[in-house]
Amino acid sequence: MMTIRKHSSNMYRSCRVWAVLFLWALALAGCGMWDKPPTHSVGHKNKLVGAEKGTHLRYQDPDRYTWQYPERVIKALKLESGMQVADLGSGTGYFTFRLAEAVGSSGMIYAIDIDEEMNDIVDKQAVAKQMDNVKTILAVGHDPLIPEKVDLIFSVNAYHHLKNRAEYFKNAARYLKPGGRVAIIDFREGAFRHFTKLRTMLEEFKAAGYALDKTHGILPRQNFLVFSLAKNSTTD
Repeated sequence: MMTIRKHSSNMYRSCRVWAVLFLWALALAGCGMWDKPPTHSVGHKNKLVGAEKGTHLRYQDPDRYTWQYPERVIKALKLESGMQVADLGSGTGYFTFRLAEAVGSSGMIYAIDIDEEMNDIVDKQAVAKQMDNVKTILAVGHDPLIPEKVDLIFSVNAYHHLKNRAEYFKNAARYLKPGGRVAIIDFREGAFRHFTKLRTMLEEFKAAGYALDKTHGILPRQNFLVFSLAKNSTTD
């Protein structure tokens, strides 16, 4: 009788341990710790946690700094004071305000997103930071609607969301100043469930009338490509 009771007690304790481990696993999954979201800024609905402070979990996760290397990216872009830049798919402004600092008060950053809530978040930050050189633009799916010609169209982790990308950037060429550039950062194949193959990006930009200027190998998870209009390309 004692042996049976002891065996039952051990089974009960074992079940309790497994139950606790199972609930702990569910909690981790719910917090996203098993699926680090490498952040992109088009189309997410889970986006309002700490939004006004620019600390949305998906976009402003401190872990992002360990692989996004924003300072290296800004340095590689070689921006100058007074430049105009379109931040395409700006989200909560992870790069927007870094770009704004790089071009100075005489420059302008157009934070472009198809999500009005995202733009509201950036607007509130711009007011709080007293940065008058940041302006949000509510774009449409086929057109960024940039209000003036810019020196650079810059996009991070949004390229894979765009439809008809060759046509999109062919049309976007009219927003570039002479000598203007397009810089695209997007996930490499295998780095995240959303990505664009390098070969695909090169083929699409060639079809859109661009030539590859430079490839930066400074990011561990993403391709970083800079394009300019090919010499035989024309804009409207």
